[in-house]
Amino acid sequence: MGAVKYRDAFQRGKVSRCGKVGEKRFGMDGIEERNRGEAPALAGRAAWFLKEVVGSALDDYEIRHSQVTMMGACAGAIEEGGMLLAEAGTGTGKTFAYLIPLLLSGKRATISTRTINLQEQIVTKDLSLLASLREFDYAIAKGRSNYLCLRRLAAFRTSDDNSRGEYHELVQWGAKTETGDREEWGALKAGVWDAVSSDADACKGAQCGFFRDCFYFKARQQWGKARIVVANHALVGINALLERESRLLPETEVLIVDEAHALDSVLSEVAGVTLAARGFDRIFSTLLRMDERGAYKGILSNSPHLFPAAEGIKTAMGELWMRVRRELGHRETVQGTCILEEPLESVASSLRDFTRQIQTTTVGLFLEDDELELKAAIGKLTAFADGMEVFAEGMPDSVRWAEIEERNTALRMAPVYPKDFVRNNLLPDYRSAIFTSATLSVSGDFGFIGRVLGLEDARTITVPSPFDLSAQVSVDIRREIDPRDVDNAEKLAAVVLTECAKRDGGVLVLFTSRETMKRTWELAAGSLEALGLNPMLQGELPNRTMLEIMRESRDSIIFGLDSFWEGVDVKGDALKCLIITKLPFEVPTEPIVRARTEEIEKSGGNAFYAYSLPRAVLKFKQGFGRLIRSGSDRGRVVICDGRIKTRAYGRTFMESLYR
Repeated sequence: MGAVKYRDAFQRGKVSRCGKVGEKRFGMDGIEERNRGEAPALAGRAAWFLKEVVGSALDDYEIRHSQVTMMGACAGAIEEGGMLLAEAGTGTGKTFAYLIPLLLSGKRATISTRTINLQEQIVTKDLSLLASLREFDYAIAKGRSNYLCLRRLAAFRTSDDNSRGEYHELVQWGAKTETGDREEWGALKAGVWDAVSSDADACKGAQCGFFRDCFYFKARQQWGKARIVVANHALVGINALLERESRLLPETEVLIVDEAHALDSVLSEVAGVTLAARGFDRIFSTLLRMDERGAYKGILSNSPHLFPAAEGIKTAMGELWMRVRRELGHRETVQGTCILEEPLESVASSLRDFTRQIQTTTVGLFLEDDELELKAAIGKLTAFADGMEVFAEGMPDSVRWAEIEERNTALRMAPVYPKDFVRNNLLPDYRSAIFTSATLSVSGDFGFIGRVLGLEDARTITVPSPFDLSAQVSVDIRREIDPRDVDNAEKLAAVVLTECAKRDGGVLVLFTSRETMKRTWELAAGSLEALGLNPMLQGELPNRTMLEIMRESRDSIIFGLDSFWEGVDVKGDALKCLIITKLPFEVPTEPIVRARTEEIEKSGGNAFYAYSLPRAVLKFKQGFGRLIRSGSDRGRVVICDGRIKTRAYGRTFMESLYR
């Protein structure tokens, strides 16, 4: 799309069909206060189904009051329409709380969760069980690049021995797989998969000779037939950006956003712009690249009249990235008139001239497969040029910054808050929208998440965890540890060694800084191994592999960053101790954090109490929730940040845990 259309998609406005729900709130019985004496029919049927049908199908199933309460609230939102924010403590069983009334309502729904792993869990565990009790169709929806393209697989060529070996394995798998889903295949080099995965820009659609067997379009057909489609936040966000006739997901009446605490960060990325040197090089290399012997490779390798223009583009892009590294710092915000406006617009113009030259001098001269790949590369380069122009110009209510890493340089832009995107692009497509997570409120106040997502008018409900956290968890606060001390890593290593030496189960150590994590690891790992324990550092193995190892043992210690603060589900003695190394305040100089806090300060608010503290409390609750995953779990949490006791705001963290 051109720069103007790109900008329109970025900030397109629509009238929300959800409308203004007003100040209606649900009581603890899950029924609207104005109808307290009369339970909605759907809520009653859902409660009966849970007890009599689901309860009979599961061994040792116990009715949880908090689950029934949340189920009533979800039933009301599904029946009556509007928006609901539903916070459900660990162990509530929130998936059944929204799935059962949804199933009994007969309405079609889109369920969105944060990751593909969580999608798989909802489908294989929860929906599979419910479908065995009451027949209905459901499907899992993933982004297009997760599916193998048979046409691209057949056309794939490589001179690299390693890639050739993977290609032959892919051919064998492609002949027998029914889904073509990368998740089924497993680990694969990104370069090989990028060349054989489904790509909208390189697709012939119904005119393709492989169309009848196409994994992606077969999946789309399943989505269209399903009563319930399970997607992820990124795909739901991308779908909302598209014009109605180009939508990827089928129309449904109900949207349920699970893991809703993560929605704003995902939507900010989806609705933003990312211009990365690595991404550009990957696109450009399909057209023209030079091998180690100095010979040209790629689709245009037999078009020497284009070599000078191509080299000019590569030189200009290289100079642009060098200037970014020279004039901007890592994660430095670009404010006002962009100092890179002129080179960005100049390179964008050159890119457009280059793609036009390709189209007028080469299109029609290649075999069909190369013609399609050429078309795809041109489309991606055009989109890159659009993004450069939008970044140079800037957008209202957005923030721009640079990311400068050892192996990559990037320019990024994102909306300060995704609330306008939620209101104008996402909500209008649904009659009912339920947003749920274990962490949506700060001491029962939903104001923060409401402001960030534009859901101030939503109904709200909080149901407590059925677990007795005060009895199941012992909390040890190390008042003497200050994260700002120069010897902080040494103190953390001593705590880790002391706790692990108790040998009563697995230990998860949560960090907010990669540098601190690595330093603590260097100080502690050798001693842990000497004790016969199994320490693991995030990044050395896939997260899933580390968690599988932990579940099968009682002596694993994981040193983890952001992705381990949530989504970790390890029961029993496999995880006995949780060490929180620092209260998880966001770095104040992070571009989006800085933009949000500056906006609050300009309006006369207190950015710390209105933004920084609520954000940290929600993350803290997520981390704390990793320890107790069942009613029989017992364990301890060690908090290595004395500020939770010495600062007035520390009480907010602890009070939020037990509400």
